[in-house]
Amino acid sequence: MKTRTALVTFRVWRKLVRQALMRDFQFRSQAWIHLAASVGELLVGVVPVLVLTRYTGADPEISQASVLAVGVFAVTTGLMDCFVSPGLRRFDFAVRQGELDLAIVRPVPTFFYAVLRWIQPTELGRCLSGIAILAVALGTGDLAIAPLAVVSMVVWAFVGTVAYCAFWADLAFLAFWARSIEPVNELAAAWRGAGQYPRQFFPRTFQIVLVSLAPAALSGSYPARQLLDPDASLVLAPVVLVATASVTALVWRRGLARYDSASS
Repeated sequence: MKTRTALVTFRVWRKLVRQALMRDFQFRSQAWIHLAASVGELLVGVVPVLVLTRYTGADPEISQASVLAVGVFAVTTGLMDCFVSPGLRRFDFAVRQGELDLAIVRPVPTFFYAVLRWIQPTELGRCLSGIAILAVALGTGDLAIAPLAVVSMVVWAFVGTVAYCAFWADLAFLAFWARSIEPVNELAAAWRGAGQYPRQFFPRTFQIVLVSLAPAALSGSYPARQLLDPDASLVLAPVVLVATASVTALVWRRGLARYDSASS
């Protein structure tokens, strides 16, 4: 039964991706606008980082870590905004207007259909920009990167992406209990921006929050730091992944059990 459900889910996912690509190709001008906007948002985000690191007398190592953080942040947020955040932004509307009712009766996991079906392929342009920033930063810095550092960076970038999506989902699922949580999405998107700045810029207490309760740093600065100075924290990555996913699964189940449908 689980195998059949997984197969159906994969087929639905494939059709959703194809539909998203066809939609963007059909409206080419809109797709190019979205692509340009995502890359422009990245460039705007680079500016304050450069100002803070170049004109405030920051240590050269911090400056290098800052550019790498922007690159990693662009890749992780590009993936989030392509596959996850569009659905989370619409979740409040889905609960209030009855779209969730349709997701519940589909022959696929409700979470998948309610959250992960709104795909925006043009956001992947930000990932390409981020990879380019990483390549330039590593090339101009003449760094000797160890394989362990690359593995640590990739693993933490993946874990950070999942962890922040889970954190955002926990906030979005408040729609089960509140009449409207639309401003929460803007808060989650704004808070995520802290992840592109080196943690040294923040007070100690704030640093702890950025890697734990509201893990914005895990989507940018922390993986970038691992690329320069890998440590033993890699063994904690599975723990963080399981813990964040478990909390989100719990919130989802509690909320779904409380949901009566929009028509009740």
